[in-house]
Amino acid sequence: MFQNLGGRHAWIAAAALFVVLGAARRAEAYTWMIRYGHGSCVSCHLDPSGGGLLTAYGREEGADILRTPWPSSGDEETNARRGKFLYGTVNPPDWLLLGAAFRPAVLVTNASADGMSNTTATGILMQADLRAGIRAGGWRASASIGVISNSSYASIVGNLISREHWVGYAFDGDTYTIRAGRINLPFGLRIIEHNFYVRAYTRTDINDEQQHGVAFAFDNRRVRAEVMGILGNYQISPDAFRERGYSGYAELMIAPDYAVGVSSLVTHAERDIVLGVPNTRQAHGLFVRLSPWTPLVVLGEADVTVNDPTGGPLAVGLATLLQADVEPVQGLHLIASGETWRPGGTETNTTYGAWGAVDWFVGWHLDLRLDFGRESMALDGMRLDATSVLAQLHLYL
Repeated sequence: MFQNLGGRHAWIAAAALFVVLGAARRAEAYTWMIRYGHGSCVSCHLDPSGGGLLTAYGREEGADILRTPWPSSGDEETNARRGKFLYGTVNPPDWLLLGAAFRPAVLVTNASADGMSNTTATGILMQADLRAGIRAGGWRASASIGVISNSSYASIVGNLISREHWVGYAFDGDTYTIRAGRINLPFGLRIIEHNFYVRAYTRTDINDEQQHGVAFAFDNRRVRAEVMGILGNYQISPDAFRERGYSGYAELMIAPDYAVGVSSLVTHAERDIVLGVPNTRQAHGLFVRLSPWTPLVVLGEADVTVNDPTGGPLAVGLATLLQADVEPVQGLHLIASGETWRPGGTETNTTYGAWGAVDWFVGWHLDLRLDFGRESMALDGMRLDATSVLAQLHLYL
């Protein structure tokens, strides 16, 4: 791959392709649901900060407002059945929550530097997960297992993965929840595009950056917050790679469709998984979700990142994201995103990204998505341009 680029240019182009390929695996969390007055996550998701397994109420809401309603959809009773797990053919007890996700895709990428370029097309199994959860009285538990096309930080063995597995207890109608296990890090916008700079460079995506630890969540429908004591990712070894510290956020609903929040993370690893040396890592930022008009949702986030590696320069970086989601017809989403990343330290140039997507929830448990991305990356003093087109089918049960 990139035979024409050779030497130093080859590893830069390969690194760029790795960044683009990061778009390939996702888990579900739709922050644009705020347009329907769903600013809180705990009523629809087992995870109090959103994403992953749905509650019974979340399934009902999804069946009603996610998909495009066709004239011949059927009567109300039939539609309610279709919105359930496996289209209503399986009826688990009320305390047992089940789910599954299957997402194949085709990714076409082009990377170029110094007049040289290379194009690749790849078929990818982005997601094939089974999920189960318990919601019995105050008891809460969740676990997932699946396979992906290449190993990741979520791997149990090879390509077999478990993104999350935890147990907990909720008090006062889910106002307070305490959990322990492998948990999504509470930080910033919980978005499905985990390769965005605000997720990739804070290492807080919901694809494979979960950590083991203990978390406490609060949600009174006006304020939602969660803080997690991070004990490390015990699906990687040796222990020196494991980060320890904290991550947390707090968000205030200033109106039913306007929210603003803050995030903070500090961790330390004896051997940073990227840098390979002892490193204290920080990320602190602001995020907003707002829907000034029901068809439009605007998401924004800005995070300052700090890396303080032993024997290396202190790097203070900045990652930003601005995204607009327009839903002209129920179930059809037109999405535009712009982002920037400045690493700091010895790299003083800024990387830019622009992304456009069409995501269509064509029916019960099925959506089709087409993404187009363009990045201008500053890498080791050079400028590299990368273009990607990603076509996905997402079946969720």
